[in-house]
Amino acid sequence: MTLAVIVLLAFGGLVLALLAPNFDDRPAAIGAISGTVFGVALLLGLLAGQESGVLFGAVTLGPLTAASIVLLSLVGLLVAAGATIRGGGFALGSGEVHALVMWGVLGGILLVGSAHLLIFYLALELSAYATYVLVGYDRERRFGTEAAAKYMMLGSVGSALLLFGMALVYAETGSLGYGGIAAGLAYQTSGLALGGLALMLVGLGFKLAWVPFHAWAPDAYQGSFPLMAGFLSTAPKTALALGLAVLLARAFGGAGSVVAGWIGGLALVSVVLGSLWALLQTDLKRLLAYSTIVHMGFLGLALSTASLTGFTAVGYYLVAYIVTSLGLFFVLEALEAGGLPSTLEAWKGLGRRNALVGVLVAVFVLSLAGVPLLAGFLAKIYVFAALAQAGAWAALVVAVVMVVFGYYFYFRVLAAVFLDAPAEGAPALDFSPTALSLVVLLALAVVALGVWPQPVLDWLQTAIAGLV
Repeated sequence: MTLAVIVLLAFGGLVLALLAPNFDDRPAAIGAISGTVFGVALLLGLLAGQESGVLFGAVTLGPLTAASIVLLSLVGLLVAAGATIRGGGFALGSGEVHALVMWGVLGGILLVGSAHLLIFYLALELSAYATYVLVGYDRERRFGTEAAAKYMMLGSVGSALLLFGMALVYAETGSLGYGGIAAGLAYQTSGLALGGLALMLVGLGFKLAWVPFHAWAPDAYQGSFPLMAGFLSTAPKTALALGLAVLLARAFGGAGSVVAGWIGGLALVSVVLGSLWALLQTDLKRLLAYSTIVHMGFLGLALSTASLTGFTAVGYYLVAYIVTSLGLFFVLEALEAGGLPSTLEAWKGLGRRNALVGVLVAVFVLSLAGVPLLAGFLAKIYVFAALAQAGAWAALVVAVVMVVFGYYFYFRVLAAVFLDAPAEGAPALDFSPTALSLVVLLALAVVALGVWPQPVLDWLQTAIAGLV
């Protein structure tokens, strides 16, 4: 099944790219094709959990790889549906958008399933180059080209450091396979190996937008379509978080505890500084970029425990974050397509102008903040439980304090939406039925995950059990 998914996404993206010029005037048709491909991939992922072994000596078959197929295909399916919100308003056509999303998802799946550092690197670059293009897809968009250039340059630096770190690890262990690296690092770790692992973590920190490697994120989010920013905030982050969990469990051997400590330090700094910087933002996409930095920090705290509880918390956090983040970015996409800028000033009185849209925004924002009965609340609770189980009391205290602190910048959005009066002469909100249906569906998912998380938790624990 996993091989079928790889072939399906690879050739599906190729076909979409080749057929794209013929579908520029029919975006719904090519969106339907893309959605069908992702739907089939998702179903195959649900069936792939029973597989085992290693495909071509490079891709691990098993429940975790299957879970990554499900999660990333879900993101692709939602983005394919979300692409119809703009009604074909992508400046260079819509076919290439779907092809790039498909290849980005394929790279993420290969990254999680990889059993070899070269496959890990190639998968990471496949995913990264797709997002580079998507960020700068509209060359006439203000900040778009500049944002894509910054993102690609800093991403290239991260990739170079990652590759150099892999070279040092190979020099120490004589292997690029996860099993060989783990055996080489099992009993003694030299300074050379630690240097290589540190450089690898720095490279991955760039991709995850951990502080201080985050500088590209606010510009990339602000300069891209909200839909592309939503994809950037979910698919690559999901793949990298799960891929890093696999590296900690299967490749880093005796050095895993050291790397986990480094991850915890970077994650804690990201939570604290990301929250402080978010307070200063008036552009909603930049605010959500710093919100992503904070959430990746919480994910890093869970990863740093290197435990079943921590890895399960990572999985649930990703599920909650996917539906919450994409829901809010879909709202931004619909409103921006209707001519409403993505700024706090423009959003003043949004809840008064359209009560339903205001309520939907509140569901997503409150979930990001971590308010009870919503998915984001339980996601943070599971992270706290993992930290408590690991005895990381200092990190736990700081994390709890920053959650409370984070309420301020999230509630600023809600204050603008519900408490501020709309500007005089503000136009009526143009919110398409397609957008409304998608956003309502995701809002219901946020509530359902917050009220009844057990089926998802059971599925995640089964998928992750093989790691520890």
